[in-house]
Amino acid sequence: MSRPTFITLGPAGTCHENALLHYLEFQGITSFETVLVGDLLEAIVQVRDNPNTFLVQCSAHVQVHLVTERYHTDVFVIDTFIYPTKELGLLVRTDVSEPKSLGIVSATRGYLDLTRWETVIDEPSKPVVAANLLARRYDAGLTHVHHAEEHPEALRLEEYYGAVDTTWIVYGPYKRFEGDVIGQRAPWLFAEASGSGAPSHAASPTVSS
Repeated sequence: MSRPTFITLGPAGTCHENALLHYLEFQGITSFETVLVGDLLEAIVQVRDNPNTFLVQCSAHVQVHLVTERYHTDVFVIDTFIYPTKELGLLVRTDVSEPKSLGIVSATRGYLDLTRWETVIDEPSKPVVAANLLARRYDAGLTHVHHAEEHPEALRLEEYYGAVDTTWIVYGPYKRFEGDVIGQRAPWLFAEASGSGAPSHAASPTVSS
């Protein structure tokens, strides 16, 4: 059998790619191909048509329902997992004192008040936001914090949102659900914790069934 192929949102450096690589490490998969694409809805057909091919998508992605529905008789949700985004923040060009235009990915619109911006430009991914911000195509962008750290002469961190826990959907060419819930058994999640912080169970590694 050929090595499995995993498709996710590109270009290199996205939260999607980062989450996928950590997921594969968690699953113990060391031999694989990755394909980074700009349009997950367009790419889902590859899961249907190409053997041993899978797609990973963030549950916050605006096309989740479309990707899930497009080939619902041939492509199925086979797994989900929790993993944080990369550190996010509002970056502003250092040569701009009063930013008026913003580059943003639609899935991240909930982090800030968009009414403060005269112009809002949607981009397909956060690395694209950073590239266009550095190219001075707009004044500010919601993207990964490390771009400001790597280009302190060009970008400053205006607002810090951090790494946000989110869920990821894994699509495959076969149906895994057979009538019973597929997930982790963790009833302690819903028990009142004594003292501060999460229950001690949270530190124990668990594997999805």
